[in-house]
Amino acid sequence: MRSILLLEADPEDRRALGEQLARLFPEARILMTESGETGIELARRTWPSVVVLDLAIPSGGALRFTRSLRTLAAGAAVPVVALVPPAADQESLLAAETVGFAAFLRKPVDKPGLIFALRPLLDRPPPLS
Repeated sequence: MRSILLLEADPEDRRALGEQLARLFPEARILMTESGETGIELARRTWPSVVVLDLAIPSGGALRFTRSLRTLAAGAAVPVVALVPPAADQESLLAAETVGFAAFLRKPVDKPGLIFALRPLLDRPPPLS
């Protein structure tokens, strides 16, 4: 079964986006957490099809999460879609680009943006083990 791992620090945004993802992608299991540390543990256990990651996770957690994911055996094959806060500065975006995200979506994320970014990632064949 396909799965989407959502890392979003804000509880209300996490709930709302999780519900939206469940409606848009009913074939996918939606996993949610608020921190990079918990996200890495979920990724190790579940190998999500795609990660949706809020760049505003406190203390640089988003970039740390992505770098940690890339060091795991199958982690390099997991695409990560970055959620960019409305007030993100140029320096933060440049730092994020170096990590190799599959896509960037500006918050608040709309339905067409989610479909456009996530559908091709969910429809691709799983990596070979």
